[in-house]
Amino acid sequence: MARATRTFKLRLSPAGLEVLIASHCRLIQQTRALIAWGTTLHVAVEHLAACPLEQVTDGLRSVTDDGLAGSEEHHLGAPHRLGTMAAGIIEHYCRSSGGSPAPTLGAIYLAALTQLVSGQRGDILAAYDRVITSS
Repeated sequence: MARATRTFKLRLSPAGLEVLIASHCRLIQQTRALIAWGTTLHVAVEHLAACPLEQVTDGLRSVTDDGLAGSEEHHLGAPHRLGTMAAGIIEHYCRSSGGSPAPTLGAIYLAALTQLVSGQRGDILAAYDRVITSS
């Protein structure tokens, strides 16, 4: 039987780790549930996939401007479809951004986490519900 999850690697700077921690705590506060770190990443990507392109762009800009990517490796378990969802965000971004270079999967994961920190409660809970019902 195949595993339903895989490990996703995040390469974070100390500032990037702070965003991961902040997004995880925010999601726990919003849902009032203890959740796995990988679920936070999954909800963040689900939320980003539903965001307008401007928010995706803002999140990607934060990755660069705030120096969120780094050399510290952190491993989170999440469903296989997380990678497919992130690749779909990249495809949409590339089609809509008029020739901008494609962001990396790592940048999408970090952008998603930044948007989870600043997202509206209703949007975050809707993303959480979609993740929970699809599991």
